[in-house]
Amino acid sequence: MDAMTNTDVAYFDIRDPAFRFDSPEVRAAADAGWWARTPIGLAVLRYQECLALLGDRRLRHATLDRLTAFGVTSGIFADWLRASLFNLEGEPHQRQRRLMNTALTRRSVEALRPFMRAKTHELIDGFIGDGSCEFVAAFADPYPAWVLAEVLGIPAEHFDVFLGGATDMGLGFGPEAAAEQDRIDAAVAGLYACCDGLIAKRRNNLTDDFISMLISAESDGHSLTTEELRALVSLLVFAGQDATRIQLALAMLTFTQHPAQWRLLAERPELAGTAVEELMRVNSAAPVLGRMATEDFTFQGLDIPAGTYIMFFLAAANTEPETFGDAPFDITERRKAQLTFGGGSHYCPGAWLARIEMGEALPILASRLGDISLTDPVSSLPMTGPATLSLQFTRTTSRA
Repeated sequence: MDAMTNTDVAYFDIRDPAFRFDSPEVRAAADAGWWARTPIGLAVLRYQECLALLGDRRLRHATLDRLTAFGVTSGIFADWLRASLFNLEGEPHQRQRRLMNTALTRRSVEALRPFMRAKTHELIDGFIGDGSCEFVAAFADPYPAWVLAEVLGIPAEHFDVFLGGATDMGLGFGPEAAAEQDRIDAAVAGLYACCDGLIAKRRNNLTDDFISMLISAESDGHSLTTEELRALVSLLVFAGQDATRIQLALAMLTFTQHPAQWRLLAERPELAGTAVEELMRVNSAAPVLGRMATEDFTFQGLDIPAGTYIMFFLAAANTEPETFGDAPFDITERRKAQLTFGGGSHYCPGAWLARIEMGEALPILASRLGDISLTDPVSSLPMTGPATLSLQFTRTTSRA
């Protein structure tokens, strides 16, 4: 069956600026079947099919293909994507993943919890006396950037370059990539210059930070080249800031719609872990993921030719009633694993870092800010989240 010409199956124009992955139309299509058509390929709508295909080795990562679809085929950002862990497959991908996992361990991330708590309080102290804030600028932007600065051992004088570079690079994953290419390429160039300086400095003076661990890491007698080190460090700087920034803003937006759950998190901070999973399930920073078929194959009776672009509509899969029930947003509920971090060989390598970052920050925010509400309408775009999030809150006293 030709997926792209079957007019009996739903069609979604994902290039339309008004399209939303969590729309009622997508939910209706998911209730009717597991796949749909788009202008650039196949859409997978249901949880079990997403879970199976995300781990299917007949598919490869398709971030670079999406950039090409947006009209960008050359430039430093495109070259960065080609060399990054996003785009590698097979042995090169496995080798770099092993070396990265050697440096970014669960134990090393756990050791950052005191820093995360202290930085959360410090940032809140900067705005709590006002009774309101623009949350993205006041917290969601700087918090993950400061955590990564701690992980990487970034000097304070380089902080603004790392923060601004990650924000501008995020534009490369949306339909505005071609229009903003000069800005995006400049951000990559600036980030590369900082990474090269840090790597050179660490080679001469190894410490206990992530870059030093990457330099020292070996797998089967192989270590990372300077180019591979630059690609991995810059990837962590980008992905570790951008996704967590978006998810924190979406978390606060979600809690404004569920005030009882916000108060519950303040009263019971031990719920932070399930709260993070529930927030990522119902309002994900990654509502869609992309893969590319590397060979012809048939899945559940559907023929999928090599070269087919496959989009996983995670916003639909993560809220599927058949899998997650009809229960409302509930931070006390333990559910099946949400799919925001992907699956298979390209499962997000920074998943533990993102989970712990949010798990430390959100209960403190809930405890210190009191009741929260929006003061201005919010426009959230897929893959970029809210540009601004204006909040007011009921507590304005500093820490004892």
